[in-house]
Amino acid sequence: MPDMRSMKLQIYLEDTYRLIKEEPIILILGGLVVQLATILTMGILAGPFLGGYLLLIIYYLRENRKPKFNDIFSGLKQFANLLAYFLVLLTIFIGFMLLILPGLVFATWWLYVLPLMADKKISFSEAMKLSMNKVNETGFLMHLIFLLLITVLPIMLLNFISTMLPFLFVLKILLPPFQAGCLASLYVDQFKEIEDKADDDQKETSAAAKPLIPPSEETASAETGGKTESAAKEQASTEPDDHGQIDEQSAKSETQAAEQQENPSGPESVNFVEESQDDSGKNNTEK
Repeated sequence: MPDMRSMKLQIYLEDTYRLIKEEPIILILGGLVVQLATILTMGILAGPFLGGYLLLIIYYLRENRKPKFNDIFSGLKQFANLLAYFLVLLTIFIGFMLLILPGLVFATWWLYVLPLMADKKISFSEAMKLSMNKVNETGFLMHLIFLLLITVLPIMLLNFISTMLPFLFVLKILLPPFQAGCLASLYVDQFKEIEDKADDDQKETSAAAKPLIPPSEETASAETGGKTESAAKEQASTEPDDHGQIDEQSAKSETQAAEQQENPSGPESVNFVEESQDDSGKNNTEK
């Protein structure tokens, strides 16, 4: 069974009162523009104008962004997408024309369609699905009561008062800011968990995509020192071969020097012996 306390009616009314008190001109003028555009176009342009009007209230409540008069027409930037909201209004109107009850059911199920389309920039079919799921999850009866409180009851109350005091009919200009403010406050509250989850997912994605921390100077110097030591070891391992060749050459040189010391005459003495042998051979021949 859904928790009836999850809808904070008092907070929604307080947010709407604070909003009208702080920004009365923009909200009243915006409400008149929305009403005029909706009446003149027979509801066809209700989506772009009412969507932009809701969006400036949502930004003010959720991000404390001060609204500007141009924000009333921000829904025109999503003209093609928000224009499809006319189909939702047409379906609700047909439901009211049939037996009233289907119209109330459709209006309750699709209460969040326009805020979702304007805020999330999604199609009306996806917004209808999300809105229906949220209403069924939180409580259909609770949303139906909320819808009656912000639409049927205020209109009936103003009409009754204006019949007795006609000059109070001017209070109807406060009806669009009141209805849009309550709906925007409800939307921000009910879809707050989705916003927080989306922010957490974005933080995790950015943390995963963040590059690794570069090594510190000490680590870099240690790595450089390690590379230098390894290079020195490799060079030392190749040096013994060169030293071995030098040692062999020096040993041969010492051996030759020792032989020369033992035979100081060297090749000259050998030549002398050969010459003496030739002379003795010649003498024997002459004899």
